[in-house]
Amino acid sequence: MFKKVGFAIYDFYRYFFDLKMNPLRHIPNELVQFILMFYLSVMWSVVFTFWAGYTWMYGIYSVGGHLMVLGAFFITVAIFNDAEKNGHLWVQRSKLPSVPKRRIVWDVEKEG
Repeated sequence: MFKKVGFAIYDFYRYFFDLKMNPLRHIPNELVQFILMFYLSVMWSVVFTFWAGYTWMYGIYSVGGHLMVLGAFFITVAIFNDAEKNGHLWVQRSKLPSVPKRRIVWDVEKEG
């Protein structure tokens, strides 16, 4: 029984935090995947910090903490669903200028 629960927790963890398994894998650019995971992790850290601070209070503060957790959950679900459906649209590629136009040449004889 403990083995099944352990593997279920591990699979649940991998679904959210492994970029090869979660829906952000449909986004072709690894930088965009990283940025989204970074922002989601910061959001969840802030939400759980506020939620933990509100657990000792009752009333409107406790409701606010729980609403923040629910809001973060829905934001995460919305990002995951959109990445799964439209991941290929998240990155608009633009052409870089050709290499000679970007190259800076330092002439030691003229400037030195």
